[in-house]
Amino acid sequence: MENNDYKVIPDKLAGKTVEEVAIATHAVVIKFTDGTFLDVYSTEPIKTSTNKLES
Repeated sequence: MENNDYKVIPDKLAGKTVEEVAIATHAVVIKFTDGTFLDVYSTEPIKTSTNKLES
């Protein structure tokens, strides 16, 4: 697998609406309603949890 490094700019994600999330042992993929994706991959298992964000 080719290793690419990308920089995620939080301001570009602000205001987007999440349509779907897929979570696997080594990846998390977030699909937004505008058709874009945020993919996070790791060679180590990714720990995930669900929490409520407080403003």
